[in-house]
Amino acid sequence: MKRIDTQLGTLVLDDHVCPNRLKAELRGLELLCSIVNSTPIWSLETGSQKPFIVSNDNGPTVLIDIFESIRKKVCEGDPHITVYMSQRPVCILRDSDVVDTPSTDSLVSLVLLGIAGWPIDSTPPTLGQKSIMASSMPIEDTTALSTADYNQIQSALHLQQEGFTHAGLSVLAQMARRLYVCRIWHIDKIKLILQPILESFEDAQLQRYLRNPDEETDVLFLTL
Repeated sequence: MKRIDTQLGTLVLDDHVCPNRLKAELRGLELLCSIVNSTPIWSLETGSQKPFIVSNDNGPTVLIDIFESIRKKVCEGDPHITVYMSQRPVCILRDSDVVDTPSTDSLVSLVLLGIAGWPIDSTPPTLGQKSIMASSMPIEDTTALSTADYNQIQSALHLQQEGFTHAGLSVLAQMARRLYVCRIWHIDKIKLILQPILESFEDAQLQRYLRNPDEETDVLFLTL
């Protein structure tokens, strides 16, 4: 068995694992932990043998088995991620056009859905009860990410994965400008939300964009 030390503990995998797939999973794990640690909606539970991500919002509790999702993908090629709602397993199959991406990318997507309030049009049907409970709460919380915000973050991450880093950063900057102008968010709050996302970009990529931004004001939001 192969044992890999991570920030969440020891990940145990089969001996024969594709190094590139494993590297991609570990890189995605860093982004996943950064996003979870930046929001009160989720928390990391590391007290047991395996780490879990646990929802802290209204409705049924959602648990994400991080290591099992990674193991199934790199050892078995299984595109499902391991998720529980109210302690019962729910089936979540990634979209057919992204099944070759790391499982941690899908876990990031699920975490972002929770931060966005489980929008019904984007939440997997197997988590429908969670979405209904969230949408039934009295919300008009201008301090929370919206479905549009979630979609833009997803677009930015997808563009980055496809190698279009300038376009991905431009999408994040567009979202930042909208939050600042339309929702009157403070720059510091916007930068706090963007920080874990920006950390998934290489510093050289970010600096290259900042030298030639699509809008001059992008520098205000994308500077770490």
